Amino acid sequence: MCGGRREPDSDLPVAAITRVTDMGVVDNEWWVRADPVYLEPHRDRLVLHTGLDLTVTDAERLAEELNESLAVDGWLLKAPHPERWYMKPDGETAITTTPLPEAIGHDIHPLLPRGADQRTWHTRLNELQILLHTSPVNAQREAQGRRPANSVWFWGGGRLPRLQAVNWAAIWANDPLSLGLARLAAIPVHPLPQDAGESLRKACRGNNLVVLGDTGRAPDVLKNLTDSWLNPLLKAVHAGEMSSLTLISDMGPAFCYSRRCRWRLWRRPRPLESWREAA
Repeated sequence: MCGGRREPDSDLPVAAITRVTDMGVVDNEWWVRADPVYLEPHRDRLVLHTGLDLTVTDAERLAEELNESLAVDGWLLKAPHPERWYMKPDGETAITTTPLPEAIGHDIHPLLPRGADQRTWHTRLNELQILLHTSPVNAQREAQGRRPANSVWFWGGGRLPRLQAVNWAAIWANDPLSLGLARLAAIPVHPLPQDAGESLRKACRGNNLVVLGDTGRAPDVLKNLTDSWLNPLLKAVHAGEMSSLTLISDMGPAFCYSRRCRWRLWRRPRPLESWREAA
């Protein structure tokens, strides 16, 4: 959906896109995600954790505290969602970051921003950590036995991308990245249902894109994916309600199935778990 070629040493502009979903604002400014995290000390390492369950009030108060310092240098922090924060520096910057999902549970030191301006961002991160360490909000959370938001994680920096024409009649999704891209491309969006039944009944004519969340590796999750989505959709293909089904995974292989595939009797079916294990 994104136009142009992304340089290997640049980020996908996740922040600018998800900000469209969270704030309803479309602009050409350079934004980076600055999501609240908890860094747990382990000897000479700092291990990153998420899932802090911040309230909207917590997020707003923390952002207000940090903005008092950031404003001096012309930087800005927005916290429209308790888990998704956005930072705008005083100008475009040259860094490459590590996506938050890839940093969870790992030592942050080898994953910090890289590039020509990395020193600026490392210094900024240290400053924010000091401010968060002394925050009244975090002090209250710790007194209540909850983890503090003692750091932020920079990732997904950039400006809104140019979008190529796409042929999706509709998109079914809940994640902010898909919703932001759909809005930018002016594609109708539907909330992701619990299973394929509802989406089949409401599907528009033409190609429909269904964006499922992370299926994980647990057998019960994969079984739910098979029972709730793949099997009903395959039956719809057999019944002629759909011309074909394409499954695209971020783990590797992609699969396309049409009615004529059922006559390939020489190909033995493989459970979904076997493909996931091989990926």
